Amino acid sequence: MPLIFAVLMTAGFFMSFQFSAYNTIAYDEIPKARMSAATSFYATFQQLMLSLGICVGAAALHLGMLGTGRTRPELADFSLAFVVVTLVSVSATIWNRRFAADAGAELSGHRG
Repeated sequence: MPLIFAVLMTAGFFMSFQFSAYNTIAYDEIPKARMSAATSFYATFQQLMLSLGICVGAAALHLGMLGTGRTRPELADFSLAFVVVTLVSVSATIWNRRFAADAGAELSGHRG
């Protein structure tokens, strides 16, 4: 039980850290005059992506069940769904590495 607690706490910390970073960098180089529109767009986009993640997980679960011919999900089906969602999340690393080295410098105050 302590190991499960430690894993959940660590995962929660890094997920919170990730959301804070994305929420900050999303507004980099947005002019103040367009900030309201950018906020509305980003909030909508974020909700859309959360919904898409749920759909991808549900589709992977269903495909796992179809592959075995079962009508009720079992542990292996959930494992497949978690692996698929994890791979989608890890693929974000590819896009994040494409950020410029000075991305967010204006927001952090490091740009002159």
